[in-house]
This record gives sequence, structure tokens and C-alpha cells, in this order.
Amino acid sequence: MAGRGLIAGIVLSLLAGAAHGQVGHAPSQSPYRDVRFGSSITPLFGHLGGDGGEAGVGPHDGNTYGVRFGFRMSGFIEGGLSLSYMDLQRLIVDPDDSVATRVSGPVEQNVVTIEAALQFNLTGGKAWHNIQPFVTGGLGYAFSSSTDADTTGFEFGKRFSISPGVGLRYHLGQRVQLRFETRRHFWKIKYPASFLEEPDEEPGTDDDSNAVISGPKDNEWASGWWIMGGIGFSF
Repeated sequence: MAGRGLIAGIVLSLLAGAAHGQVGHAPSQSPYRDVRFGSSITPLFGHLGGDGGEAGVGPHDGNTYGVRFGFRMSGFIEGGLSLSYMDLQRLIVDPDDSVATRVSGPVEQNVVTIEAALQFNLTGGKAWHNIQPFVTGGLGYAFSSSTDADTTGFEFGKRFSISPGVGLRYHLGQRVQLRFETRRHFWKIKYPASFLEEPDEEPGTDDDSNAVISGPKDNEWASGWWIMGGIGFSF
């Protein structure tokens, strides 16, 4: 994906530049600048992709809106707390219907996620040519809306999520910065018993007409790329 490639290229360029060190420049000519303020608040807009797991019934593919509060723990490490509203969709799969007609939708599936994250700034407490790249990882808890149209017994419910990723901040000044990041977002989906196949049988066969997923486990980790950006304000 173009966004991931751009961020990865910038990170590699910064790491290569850092190999030359920060010595040998007069302070006024150094490409590095101190990031003075350690706290920030950032409204974020993004898009979450993915396929909703093997059966497509997990929430996926939609826009996200949120706000992030960041606080410096050291020059290298920053903590973050965020709240996100995800305007997503998913499929409905009726295991009692025929294979040809059992899938309907997509239907709306809204999710609210609260997340705590750690951010590791690759240039420490400084920005290189106003750019501060980072590696991040978050642990969240998601609450989903109910889907009245789904009478199959499947509910996404409340789930933990994991979101590792990379990104950068471009400092327009000491108080304002642009933030871009891309993550791989994971959460677990649990299927009702009616979705399962019997051992050694193919899903959707005459011997196992109710099978929706292809394995004996009743859960899986579904994932999707989550790309987001926003304007942050430091204090």
C-alpha cells in the first residue's frame, strides 16, 4: 500500500541520516531541533480495512474518527490514550441457509475503541528536518453496536484489540504538528457453534450443511490495515 511504503521510506532515510551523527554542525545549522513540549492532543481521521475474518462477519472496512492524548515519558518513549469511533460494516451469514444464498449485507456495524499505546520516537526528543518518526503499539478495548438484522446468534460484542504500527510527526512549529501513522489492527472474533464444521468434513457439503468456517476452532484473529492522520497541538 502506498501509505505504508512512504512511511517506511522516510523511516529508513532517517535511520541512515542518523548514522552520520548529530556532531559536526553548528547549533544553528544542525538538522536536529529539540521538541520542547511533551504533551499533545490530536484529532484523528482514518480508514480501517480488512475482510472481517474468514466468514466476513467481523466489523471491517470503514472510516474512523478519534482523538489522542499524548504525554512524554522520556525523549524516546511517549505514552498515549485515545478514543475512536469506527463507522464500519460487516456481512451476515446464515448457517441454516444454502451455501448460494446464506450471505447478505454488508450492514452497518459501529465500534467504539478505547486504547492505551506506547510510542518509541526514533530520533528521541528531537526532530530531524522537522520530522519525528516513530514505532508504536496499542492495546485497546472495543464495544460494538448491536445488529438487529442478524438473527444467526453471532455478535461481535466486546473485544480486546492489538495495533502495532509505524508513523511520523511533521512539526510545523513547537506547538503544532501533522501526524500520520499506519497500523495492523487485530481483534478476536468468536463464532457460534452453528458456524463450525465437523472434523474431516468440507464446509458447506451435504454432510455438513451448516458449516461456515473451515476449521474446528470457534475463534480467530481478524485484522486490517488502519491508516490515520490529524493535526496535533502541543502544550
